[in-house]
Amino acid sequence: MKLIFIGSADFAVPALESVVAEHELELVITQPDRASGRGMKASYTPVKKKALELGIPVFQPEDVNSDESLGKINEVGPEGFVLAAYGQLVEKSLLNLVEWPINIHGSLLPKYRGAAPVNWAVIRGEEVSGVTTIVMDEGMDSGPVLLKKRTEVGENETAGELHNRLGKMGGELILETLQGLEEGRVEPKEQEGEPSFAPKLSKEDGIIDWERNSAAVHNHIRGMNPWPGAYSYYQGERVGLYRSRDLGELEGEVLDKLPSGEASIEATPGEIIDTGDLGLVVKCGNSTAVELNRVQPPSKCVMSGTDFVNGYHIGTGERFKNCTN
Repeated sequence: MKLIFIGSADFAVPALESVVAEHELELVITQPDRASGRGMKASYTPVKKKALELGIPVFQPEDVNSDESLGKINEVGPEGFVLAAYGQLVEKSLLNLVEWPINIHGSLLPKYRGAAPVNWAVIRGEEVSGVTTIVMDEGMDSGPVLLKKRTEVGENETAGELHNRLGKMGGELILETLQGLEEGRVEPKEQEGEPSFAPKLSKEDGIIDWERNSAAVHNHIRGMNPWPGAYSYYQGERVGLYRSRDLGELEGEVLDKLPSGEASIEATPGEIIDTGDLGLVVKCGNSTAVELNRVQPPSKCVMSGTDFVNGYHIGTGERFKNCTN
């Protein structure tokens, strides 16, 4: 099939590699170079880097729906395009240029339509996730489904780890999708079920609410890893939280190992209730707790919870808070 590829972020790279290997790929469209880093040097998107390695022409419009962009695509005359993790909305004028405008989305649609489907699936504790290929329409991830591919989500898997796995799955699924369309085995079907949404995240979304139970806190920490990053405040300073373990309810063997025993149940959410046998343990809501495995103090590298305890002489009874006060 004669195609163009539209994408920007890491998630799209495996799909680009797959399409190049099996189809006639004439052009890659990606976001313009942006200045980044201390020197504010121009930074390529991951898709552009890979396209240049593969020797594919790259086009970087400020607006993919502009007359210039539409003219460029018309010159190529593709049968379809494959879009993944691009970062701009595609309008009807572009969709109408091809027979098959196909999107690869990192969720099992109609669940988690929107910009951050992988993060929200982890934050909400989904046990199963996956990727979906759809025929794009003017709505947000609302087009007819072509194929889906499912995978289990590990109880400690971060959004970044799941993102990478789903990207590879997307690379596999797009080949199955394109082959099925060419052979007439795959037909678009309307999405079934109640949609849910995955809005774009900001750094402010990373703050931990210790009043929530340990499962919700643990899912929030792993759902924000690597970006935008979960955090809390210790002695007025922001501490990044990257890995945790859900200890669940304070009972049985866990309760027996805590230095203050049953008194830990009455601790304030956010209070540190162990720095010894169980690691750096913080009380959560509903008499639950998490162990913080990987943290990052201000201006320091990410370190283990134990190193944080030893380096900052942290004791039980001290607290993590959701503000600097």
